[in-house]
Amino acid sequence: MRHIINLIGPTAVGKSTVIQALNEQLPHYEVLAIDDFRRRIGAFTPEGESQAWREVWIAALKADCSIIESDGMSPHLSMLLDRLWRAPGTNILTIALEAPAKVCRQRAQQRSEAGYVLPPLSFIADKKWIPLSEMSIGLRYNATVLSPTQVAEAIVAQLPVDFR
Repeated sequence: MRHIINLIGPTAVGKSTVIQALNEQLPHYEVLAIDDFRRRIGAFTPEGESQAWREVWIAALKADCSIIESDGMSPHLSMLLDRLWRAPGTNILTIALEAPAKVCRQRAQQRSEAGYVLPPLSFIADKKWIPLSEMSIGLRYNATVLSPTQVAEAIVAQLPVDFR
């Protein structure tokens, strides 16, 4: 069986920090962050963006357990998840990490001041974050209420047994 945790949320909500905490409890999961693929490819064009998502898809197919990290707003993600659903023995759990746009903008500003450079084709939302499909979200967490460690613990506690 292939198990995929699809962690989505707006830029600067804390996805990467939650994943670091998750990795302590689920070290057998491979992290597939679209931003890492974009940086590696230099996805400055629509073709580069498509290539980055293709590589995420291939990596997810090769892994027994993976965490896909993205903002959840790309049509490429929808196509990738649809293809993965069709692969025999694949289970996908989508988890949304949420925070008000104002909080995300403040965090993005702090990161920028600390020297963090956004990967190509990233953006900071000026309004409420709305993922491509609300119907597929299995779990939701508010990043302003729980710490990243608390979110990771809650995720692990609510994961189906075969995902652990």
